[in-house]
Amino acid sequence: MVFDQIFDTSPRRAFTAVEISRRKSTEPVYSPIGPRTVLKGSNDSKGKLLSAQDQMKFSRLGKIHRSLTSSYERNLWIALPNFQRLQERLGLPSTLIKDAIRIYQNAVKAKLTMGRSIDILIAASIFASLKIHGIPRVVEEIITVMDVPKKNVVKSYRLLLLRILPQMNIRVVHLGPARYIDKFGEDLLLSMKVRQDATRILKKAQKNGLLIEGKDPKGLAAAAIYLSAHIHNNPKTQNEIAKLSHITEVTLRVRCRDLKQYCRARKVAPKLK
Repeated sequence: MVFDQIFDTSPRRAFTAVEISRRKSTEPVYSPIGPRTVLKGSNDSKGKLLSAQDQMKFSRLGKIHRSLTSSYERNLWIALPNFQRLQERLGLPSTLIKDAIRIYQNAVKAKLTMGRSIDILIAASIFASLKIHGIPRVVEEIITVMDVPKKNVVKSYRLLLLRILPQMNIRVVHLGPARYIDKFGEDLLLSMKVRQDATRILKKAQKNGLLIEGKDPKGLAAAAIYLSAHIHNNPKTQNEIAKLSHITEVTLRVRCRDLKQYCRARKVAPKLK
């Protein structure tokens, strides 16, 4: 009688030199946290203190290793851990970060880091990857976490858009205001009915001749949400919506007037000061 079955899923053991050589595999040059070879410290891999002679030996080997490392490798040694840190803080998927790293690596190879800081180019690469994947995240969220100037990040993003992405055969998805309505509505805890009517207000204004080219999509999305929320008696203040969408209250009021004009919604829309 067979009482139970145990399946051994471990790999077959290697006994001969031929089997051992077949199982050897080359390690990747770069791990998720940078180059794998680190010659530093006064302890060995088991934590045992090295002798003075061995410390001098490994100190000299470390200097030789650093002298043989290229500027490309040194740059990635600093940048790759920052990508992992930003992924955790911004809550981004791994596929998006992988594409951002690819963009950054091509930018380093093209020597776009000259005259630009690593953090600014990292922020621009992540923002470009967000655009590629069609995720409605604003650049202000990235610069708040990284504490870098917005102007420099936008300039670096445009440089990537002109020089790096065409070489990689990648097209950027330019998000319209409708994509930001769901994001802002979710952050404001608005109902699905309010978000749907905000989308209808925006589409009606476009159908009646409102030109959205050249206008910030965040401003149009925020204005549509503001009008829809007041129509459904779930009002949100201008200051609250403006801070969430990273626009000024003046911009919000101007976009609300544009939507009211083209939607013929002066009777149901709130009165603007």
